[in-house]
Amino acid sequence: MDAVRRLATLARSARENAQLRVRQPLARMKVAVPAAARGAEFDQLLELLAREVNVKQVTIAGSEAELVRLKPKANFRTLGKVFGKDTPLAAQAVASLTQDQLRQLEAGQTVSVDAAGRSWAYRPEDVAIERDVVSDWLVQSDGPYVVALDTALNDALVREGLAREVVNRVQRLRKDAGYDYAQRISLSVSGNAEVLKAVAEWRVYIEGETLARELVTGKDLSQPDARDDVALDERPVVIAVKRHDAKSAG
Repeated sequence: MDAVRRLATLARSARENAQLRVRQPLARMKVAVPAAARGAEFDQLLELLAREVNVKQVTIAGSEAELVRLKPKANFRTLGKVFGKDTPLAAQAVASLTQDQLRQLEAGQTVSVDAAGRSWAYRPEDVAIERDVVSDWLVQSDGPYVVALDTALNDALVREGLAREVVNRVQRLRKDAGYDYAQRISLSVSGNAEVLKAVAEWRVYIEGETLARELVTGKDLSQPDARDDVALDERPVVIAVKRHDAKSAG
């Protein structure tokens, strides 16, 4: 469970850095974790992870190398205590470390490399390990824990994201109107054609999430309890709510 939490935190951080709204679904995410974190429990929690970060599919990378490349950076302070005047040569030889050796250092092991006519032994504290992205996906890492998000959006994903934004705005209006959690409502959405198309496609979802017993599109409710002019991803719409009266709906 700890591995899943770390991956979820990384994915949310990646979204935030790229200014990708959490309510916008994404198609795919790849993750890499240490071998020790893998297992039946981890695999069973991938569906939960997908819901947590709002992606349709989570897959496990065959290796971290699919997503990032490790890059060593010499720690001159610790190397100087060991190699003295030869520290510049020792630091230069750090570049000869292989990807496997860098992973061994991260695991707390000491590694050796032959360079400049001699053998150099490096402890984990002698080399800082950074990560360079090798994918065109959005990548965030914390040591060997890596997430990569496919940020490409098709029309269906955009419409779902808009529908989720509508739900969020309606929930705010419910609060503004002072409704209790069980209050059934009438709801109207008017304005941008793309938003209205999303509302039509996700009508059942919107009604279920907002307790709307009447959903009107293309025109406003008369005498609403709360109303909001808002832009959803620069798409202007008007959303209005009022208590649902089955006898005088609309």
